Amino acid sequence: MNSVILYTGEKGVGKSTYLQELFLLKPNVCGILQPRIKGIKFLVDIESAEKRRLELDSNSPMENVITIGDYLLSRDTFLWGAQKLTEAIMRANGLLIIDELGPLELSGAGLEPLLSEIITKSIVQKKNLLLVVRPTLIQQVIAIYGLPSPLIVWYGEKIPVESAC
Repeated sequence: MNSVILYTGEKGVGKSTYLQELFLLKPNVCGILQPRIKGIKFLVDIESAEKRRLELDSNSPMENVITIGDYLLSRDTFLWGAQKLTEAIMRANGLLIIDELGPLELSGAGLEPLLSEIITKSIVQKKNLLLVVRPTLIQQVIAIYGLPSPLIVWYGEKIPVESAC
């Protein structure tokens, strides 16, 4: 298996839901997912299935809100997700999944700067890493994070991770 897989597909196609069905609570798989549950984005810890609401509404306290486009996102949930990823990278010996590396992270917010550290550490230590990335951001992600020949897998294609799980 390539040490870095970029899992991609159009927005809303079901990437996070598919990954949740495939990997939630599986041994040797850790990280976070961003599925929609009843139309609302959540962060879900893959190891425990614990979830936190990511997408907020206009009534939410503004000191806890990160705005990206039309979305209001929870700063506290991103901090929780960063904590879960920090714990995961320390013991990851299988597959680490990060859903999603998007515009927020590319602008230096969301799961950054932790995401850069995790990617660098994963590459150096040859750990298996699956990053969910929108098709329009693939080349930018490869360039910014210096990804060495990542395998690009589109939604609907088989993810080659048998050896990691």
